[in-house]
Amino acid sequence: MKQNRNIKDSVWRYGFASVVILVGVFLSYLNVGNEFLGFSSVGFWLIYVGIIMLAVTTIQLIFNKKRVVDERMQFVATKAARITFIGIILFAFIIMIADGIKPITLSYSYFMSYFICGIVLLYSISYKILLKYY
Repeated sequence: MKQNRNIKDSVWRYGFASVVILVGVFLSYLNVGNEFLGFSSVGFWLIYVGIIMLAVTTIQLIFNKKRVVDERMQFVATKAARITFIGIILFAFIIMIADGIKPITLSYSYFMSYFICGIVLLYSISYKILLKYY
């Protein structure tokens, strides 16, 4: 039953990645947008994201591990999520103060990409540290 669900999830992932690529090709054909996150248009960015989605789904299918999740790992994940949430609140407070002192001129897309990268790093680092001590 688990294998059947895994195949069903993979079909949905491949389908969504294909839709993203097709929308990217369509928007690229219409030449919508310019200079989006380092790409020449929004369409090329969507094509890139779709190809990355296809690659990640394929890698997950090839290297599928059976993981055992116990109560300790759930406890550590909950603690790491709590630390990440507190970090987001503190970071937002610091950004509001810094923006009040001197306006931040960073574009929104760059800010969000750095912010999401910081959230992922904070979660993974706190998870690894907490896993060592619990």
